[in-house]
Amino acid sequence: MNLREAEKAVVASLQEIYDRSEATNIASLAIEHVTGLPRREQVIRTDVTFTAEQESILNKVIERLQRHEPIQYIMNKAWFYGLELYVNPDVLIPRPETEELVDWVIKDVRMRGLDVFDKKPDEADETTRLKIMDVCTGSGCIALALKQIMPRAEVWGCDISDAALNIARRNGSELDIRVDFQFVNFLDPAQQKHLPTVDIIVSNPPYVPKKDQSSMRQNVLLHEPHLALFVDDNDPLVFYRALAAFGEKRLHNNGTIYVEIHENLGNAVQQVFEKEGYEVEIRKDMQGKERMIKATKY
Repeated sequence: MNLREAEKAVVASLQEIYDRSEATNIASLAIEHVTGLPRREQVIRTDVTFTAEQESILNKVIERLQRHEPIQYIMNKAWFYGLELYVNPDVLIPRPETEELVDWVIKDVRMRGLDVFDKKPDEADETTRLKIMDVCTGSGCIALALKQIMPRAEVWGCDISDAALNIARRNGSELDIRVDFQFVNFLDPAQQKHLPTVDIIVSNPPYVPKKDQSSMRQNVLLHEPHLALFVDDNDPLVFYRALAAFGEKRLHNNGTIYVEIHENLGNAVQQVFEKEGYEVEIRKDMQGKERMIKATKY
């Protein structure tokens, strides 16, 4: 079996689960996982032949993919804002839409002219210019990306899952990016007291009502952590109310909250923040869906 035949085998095995474009992308990642060849080399070296061991490994990968297991969990690898992250079923797989949220934060900070983007040798630990908190940090993707781009900012991440925090800390260590990850049940006001006062809060919290499970893809529903995905049907805005209230107490004046939202709940989330006196902006993602909100405290 050569690379071209391997790609065809993977795509054919997934035709009832994914569309051809996504199946082709998964096939490329699966082949990289088995052979170590990145996509650009796969295009050139189509005549590379699999060993018997590699072919056996690929067949096992195909079996897992056919059970709707995400390729990122099989590889224990995902990419986010230029970072290669370790992931497993204890954390959500980072999404491109969340990269857009991070990009919004970074562009706004640049517009403010804050000197946080260049690490100077004599000021490696000077992080008083900007303080950022990532709530429901999961793999740490948001916090780590922000700290990577803004090394002179001080960044924290919090989560209720010890397993997720272990992964976030592992990613920080392997990437040599310093973020303080803390165990906090953010819905418990008593535990919020352990968190710092900051200039920016960022969050991709659980926001999918449980009633929506029937419409979700099997690779997400069967394998990604429900704790990080779902909220009760009777209170889908619980995290946004908690964030708005937390910001009133622990966000500096002119501070900002950036959140990812359910595409059908934009107006409802906007009202949560406006009720607490924030100025709110809703932004659409690359698919034209309302998926992000910025709430500014004055």
